[in-house]
Amino acid sequence: MSETPEDIEREMFEIRRRMSADVQVLRQHVESRVFAEQVRRTVGQRLRRAADRGKANLTAKQQDLADSAKSSLSLARRKISNGRGE
Repeated sequence: MSETPEDIEREMFEIRRRMSADVQVLRQHVESRVFAEQVRRTVGQRLRRAADRGKANLTAKQQDLADSAKSSLSLARRKISNGRGE
């Protein structure tokens, strides 16, 4: 059974036509998964950056509070040592 090149071309055209819908569905599925993964990664990065900024702000406020307490304690000690502990 020998097929002519035209018969083979026609059969290949039909196969491509039948597969095109499946390929489109597959492409949409893959693209949506890739998009979802990119969104997940981006959101994760932004949350980590926000958490890091929050930690840095808390650390800075903690240090300010500690410095203020040390300054107040030092001032109080000086007053006491000068005999003015009122």
